[in-house]
Amino acid sequence: MYSFDYIVDYYPESKLDVTESQRKDRQMILDFIFGDPSEDLIRQLVVKANTMVSKETIDLVCFIPETTGAKTVLRFDKISEVLREELDCDVYIDAVSLQFDSDPITHVRYYKCAKGKVKGKRVLLVGSVYSTGEALTEVGDLLVKNGAKSVYGLFAAKTIL
Repeated sequence: MYSFDYIVDYYPESKLDVTESQRKDRQMILDFIFGDPSEDLIRQLVVKANTMVSKETIDLVCFIPETTGAKTVLRFDKISEVLREELDCDVYIDAVSLQFDSDPITHVRYYKCAKGKVKGKRVLLVGSVYSTGEALTEVGDLLVKNGAKSVYGLFAAKTIL
């Protein structure tokens, strides 16, 4: 299990009894998922990442791949640019990627890692929504297997059921 932090609680649309504030947070995360992260979300991610970078001495920021390479770029491109400008460490959108798009029926993902980018690094792994921790564990294990010293997770949201 890897330690992680997140910005907001995410209440799925199936959860109807939410407050106005929770509804706004949900919309902010949905906008991010569809490739339009708000300035507020980006700023919150940068603040949290800065805290983690200074506290844990992070050497590298990378991202949990989405179901397709295009979705990964759509969600994280803008955020990666801001993190690159704001943090004093390497930021790679492609340090971890999919070998091929996830299976459309089973949703199984096969990840690959750019070993040269992660070896010997303390990694901050950024993801969209933390639900079960499966992606964090799989990608974290892959990073460690490829030489990362440590892995910490940062998510835009955590699912609340």
